[in-house]
Amino acid sequence: MSTTNAAHAPEDPEEPHIRLSTPADFDELADVALRAFIEDPVMNYFGSVKKMLEIDVDVKASAARRQFYVFLLKACFFIGGRITILVDRPAGSTKERLLAGALWLPPHKRLAAWMIPTMVKSGVISVLKGWGLTGFVRIVFHYQESVEHTMHKIFESKGAKTSPDNSWYLQLAFTDPPHHGKGFMSLLVREAFAHSPKDTYTLEATTAKSRDQYAHLGFENATTIPLGKGKVDNRGVSVSGNMATGIECWAMVKVCSHFGCMPR
Repeated sequence: MSTTNAAHAPEDPEEPHIRLSTPADFDELADVALRAFIEDPVMNYFGSVKKMLEIDVDVKASAARRQFYVFLLKACFFIGGRITILVDRPAGSTKERLLAGALWLPPHKRLAAWMIPTMVKSGVISVLKGWGLTGFVRIVFHYQESVEHTMHKIFESKGAKTSPDNSWYLQLAFTDPPHHGKGFMSLLVREAFAHSPKDTYTLEATTAKSRDQYAHLGFENATTIPLGKGKVDNRGVSVSGNMATGIECWAMVKVCSHFGCMPR
């Protein structure tokens, strides 16, 4: 895998490589994230969807979800996050192709609901217009508070001398669906480990598949966080009655490599 950008003739292909993202990438990144998470149960729950979305059919709902990714990208950028992307350039093309991305929040840099100027600048008003107060409550009070509580419990149970706020937090990671199975997510995560090898990393996996993938990369202590019981089915789609079993995501931690930071 290349990590540099050498000059090539337009007809020469460029192998997949990782670089830091800039705001110029955000529109394309949001498009890729939308495709990658179109069936994600947590995103369905946030958006209060009544059916599984189809991008070309459910245009309004898809646009609202895409706006959430734009918001996350801008907020990550404004608070000093690190956004890495994996790109290539097909043969005969003069344009880079975006294949995968990861949004990392460094230690002690987190987005909070009280950060009103940053929230507004990042586009929270558009998110509220698309998902309404229900979406805001589900993200901030149901999801975020549950995650923070669970992460602190994990750290306490391990006898950690630090807190989750002192970790690198993987806010979002995704691969364009046509390129699933090529190991791009693993490359992005391992690049982050190499960038700060002495730090601890935290995330939430929103599917059992991603949970198992992160476990393969060294994330441990997968702790279940239930969401939406009585409101949604196991796909995150709004239902009622016996089908409203809710969804699950998993808080996970990757300890730093140097001795003593967080006991196993």
